[in-house]
Amino acid sequence: MAVSKDHYYRLSSEVPQERIEAATSLLSELAEVNSKEDWQYALNRLVKGLITTKQSARFGFSMALVEVIRELIYRSEPEYEDITVESYLELVLKTTTLKAAMKGKEERSVLFGRLFGFQVLLNSQVLLDSKLVTDETTIFKFIGALIELSTLKSWLRETAIYTVCQFIKLLENESSEISPKVKSRVFLEILQCTNDQGFNLSTEGIAVYLSIPVSERSTLAEQIQNPKSNWKNGDPFAKGNLPTLAKALKDVEVINPEDDEDDNAENKKQNGKNKQQKGSWSPRIPFVWDLILANFNESSARVSEATDDTSKSQSKKRKKHSQSPSKKSKNEEDDNKISLKEFWKVVIDESLFSEKASHERKYWGFEIFIKFFTSGDLESIQYLFSPNLLRCLINQSAKQNRMLNKISIKALESIVEEAKVHPFKAPIAVAKLTDEGVGGCWNFDLVTKSRTVDNLLSVFGKQTEEQTNTHQEIVLIELRDILESKFKTALEEQNEDASMTDDTTETFKKSNDSILKWCLDKLLLLIRANKNMFNEQSGSSVKFVEDIIKMLIKYGFFAPKSSNRVSLNIRNICQDRLNSILADIINLRRIDKSTWSSYVIKYISKLETSSKYVSLTDFDEELTALKEETLKTLNSISELSKLTESASKRDQLYCFELMFSLVLVQLYMGDDETVQVINEIKVCYEETFVGKEDDSDPVDSSVVLTEIILSFVSRKSTLLKKFANTVWEFFLCGKDEVTGKSRLNESSLTLLYDVLYARENKQGQDNLFEGEGEFEVDSEDNEDEDENKDGEEKNSDSDNGTEDEDSPSESSDSEDEEESKEDLLTELDKETNIKLAKALGIPAAPSGEVKFEDLDSSEDDEYESDSMDDEQMMAMDDQLSKIFKERQSAISAMPNGNKRKVEVMEAREHMIFFKNRILDLLEIFNKIQPNSQLNLTAIKPLVTLINFTLDKNLGVKAHKLLKTRISKTKVTLEDFELYYTTEEEKKEYKDSLLQLIGEMQKTVSSTKSSNQAHTLACSQACITISKNLINLDESYLESVLDIYTSSLKEWALNPKSKLQASLFFDFINWINAKR
Repeated sequence: MAVSKDHYYRLSSEVPQERIEAATSLLSELAEVNSKEDWQYALNRLVKGLITTKQSARFGFSMALVEVIRELIYRSEPEYEDITVESYLELVLKTTTLKAAMKGKEERSVLFGRLFGFQVLLNSQVLLDSKLVTDETTIFKFIGALIELSTLKSWLRETAIYTVCQFIKLLENESSEISPKVKSRVFLEILQCTNDQGFNLSTEGIAVYLSIPVSERSTLAEQIQNPKSNWKNGDPFAKGNLPTLAKALKDVEVINPEDDEDDNAENKKQNGKNKQQKGSWSPRIPFVWDLILANFNESSARVSEATDDTSKSQSKKRKKHSQSPSKKSKNEEDDNKISLKEFWKVVIDESLFSEKASHERKYWGFEIFIKFFTSGDLESIQYLFSPNLLRCLINQSAKQNRMLNKISIKALESIVEEAKVHPFKAPIAVAKLTDEGVGGCWNFDLVTKSRTVDNLLSVFGKQTEEQTNTHQEIVLIELRDILESKFKTALEEQNEDASMTDDTTETFKKSNDSILKWCLDKLLLLIRANKNMFNEQSGSSVKFVEDIIKMLIKYGFFAPKSSNRVSLNIRNICQDRLNSILADIINLRRIDKSTWSSYVIKYISKLETSSKYVSLTDFDEELTALKEETLKTLNSISELSKLTESASKRDQLYCFELMFSLVLVQLYMGDDETVQVINEIKVCYEETFVGKEDDSDPVDSSVVLTEIILSFVSRKSTLLKKFANTVWEFFLCGKDEVTGKSRLNESSLTLLYDVLYARENKQGQDNLFEGEGEFEVDSEDNEDEDENKDGEEKNSDSDNGTEDEDSPSESSDSEDEEESKEDLLTELDKETNIKLAKALGIPAAPSGEVKFEDLDSSEDDEYESDSMDDEQMMAMDDQLSKIFKERQSAISAMPNGNKRKVEVMEAREHMIFFKNRILDLLEIFNKIQPNSQLNLTAIKPLVTLINFTLDKNLGVKAHKLLKTRISKTKVTLEDFELYYTTEEEKKEYKDSLLQLIGEMQKTVSSTKSSNQAHTLACSQACITISKNLINLDESYLESVLDIYTSSLKEWALNPKSKLQASLFFDFINWINAKR
């Protein structure tokens, strides 16, 4: 059986898997035939294949050649004795001999073929076998040929020296069988060849020296014969080599002044030849930087080990000279080495990132930074953020048209990605990027148009609670400390006007307010982005949040006596950020089961009694008494919660504690409505837990609390929304333990439905928030009112008729507004004339008219303008300017058309916003009590809202609530009998449901639907009510059928009926499914 030659063709395939299969098949057939002729042919054919111009062929042939060489050299048969390492080297050199007639491309292929041939020896590891290599002669020949190859072409030098460094690492490997003496002689030969070729002070020379073991570098360097310019102590990183090292790593020819000036011309010529440039610049940084990074990591590891040993010895109270001599020598060696801090400053920051450095060198600098940051240890990365690097990083990443914008963005992204893998690097990066002292800036993300700092602060944002650990909490604490330290530093450096008193400075924005605001924003982001780590069991994470809250309280409500005071602007921001934090953690209970808002109140009370702080919140006697009374109530709630065994009671107490404490926090922030709210909450609390001692009328606590909740959800505050939802969910939506009924009743829900019925315009807003009685006489309307008319008003009006009704109203509104404005202007002119006359000393009537006759008749009048001096003229000028400014301000404050339009738009947006919040509350109630009969009371308001809302999204949301939740309500007999005990009450309720079906069908038949969703909603609503009614009493089925029959007759006989056929189809389908 002959070996197939097709395998050699397949070895040059572009597909890696096909090359592997070809090599495997070739070796299998060679081993099966086992003919020297075939083996020799394979060897020669594979070596010749290395000089092909096809890159993929070199990979395939060299891969197969490794296995062939390993197989042939290890054979012990006499016929294979002539195949040795030396013979293989000679074959490679002979096959890759350069010829004068070769072209550039052919020459390149031949030289790369020789390099691949040498690499085959390394991959086969035959040079490391002491049985095959009895002395170092063969290795010396290999080294000499390899280094000579590096001198032939500049573009081949780095690759060839890389192969040399690989060989050195293989010799150091434990698997190597070469004796230590032979290794030392091999290392010396490598250094000697490097010296002879003039590579000592070059990037390749640095790579060779760094590959040699540290302990042997100095000794071997001293044994070099005819030494040329070299490193001090035989180590590139020895003290004193830093300037030379910087030049060498820039690929600049290094001229050592200590060189012998009498070197012969031939040596200088040879050096010049070997130090020629390496060709065109490559974006890939030289491999020597991997060795440099490894060198620093090893040095840092030795220092850390020595530090750990020292700390252990100190903890055990050892003697001063107890450290071993070997460790002392290691420390001394490290002291004589160039540190990363020194290296980075000179070689990177002042060289690659200098102002005069080219874009190519800066590109290398960014690549080196990425490599060192991603692979360096924690102790060393702090030195990477040097001034010139940060300056270049900020400038290049700020604009997309910069030459190095992409690589700078890559550097920023690598910082974030590495921080996710090794979170302890995040605090170091944040500290340096925002430190102006090293070239960073506090608003780094703003100037670089990135989110680098924000992403570093959010490093744990996507992790779950199960993935959290102590290390992550330590990182968050370090990030918090950095931001708090920056805040305090900016506050201390803040420039204050000495002429201003402490009271006046609060009203001014100070010099560093932007920095302080940034710090507060980032502290909020730190909590928001990592709040998945905060839970009741994690004590350290709770401490982390507490410290931030304490800081906000100190600067938001108090002024430290021993340090600078923040501006009023920062005080307000601190209060806002405190609200935002409470909004994010309001649903989380503390370890002691108390609320976060009560913790805020306790800490505020603590600082109020402290001598180190001055309270900036002034309460009058009434508010102080209210505060003290509320604090007593909070203490009683806390004590009662400890004594209560019932879980539901504890939840109720928790809700009241949340309400009292949170409203009290808002009182400290100056909210005017909190006084009334606290009193209302107190009434509900006493009604629920304390009981009333007098015989006064009982208070419906659910109605009062619902009103409070509505007042909160009407505001655009995330904190108040979450607070309202919490109280609504855990208290009002629950059931009373005694009666088993829901704490909510129809009166409470009616308050919600009134909002849904209200018009989405200014009048609707005023009716809700200021009382309906005030607007009964005032019939002013706006553009949005007529779009939201009741069904009776719209049942037969066309669009044109509505427009005709709008026009007179709008016209009269405009006329009234103009007349009112003219009256105001007349009154304003009158007041202005009186002020001007008084300022000028001119007599004027109460109507504002100037009495010129009195002015002319008084010859001895004090008013003589000619006799006024300059100071009097200036004073009068200031007074007149003030009068005219007041007049202009009054005119600006007058109502006008644009202002009215803005108010109308804001009122509409607010009503839509408010209704969205109401739908959220109804959805929460349905989730907790899906089968409550109170769910059916929401049907009519929701259907009305769907038809008359001006906002499409609001209508979709209401229809979704009706379709997916309310329509699935199934009132049970037990729940029904719980609310309605007598037969009369039961019949009245069932009749009301039947009547509701008829009313809805009558309304939909006379009212034009504004959208398709309204028609579907009416059909779903009728079926939902019918289903529950028949479930309670099947005898009502006939009555329901009568209603549908009546509606069907009207639809068939009355062409103007607006009923849709789908109403009857849906009902028939439901009846069919029920049968």
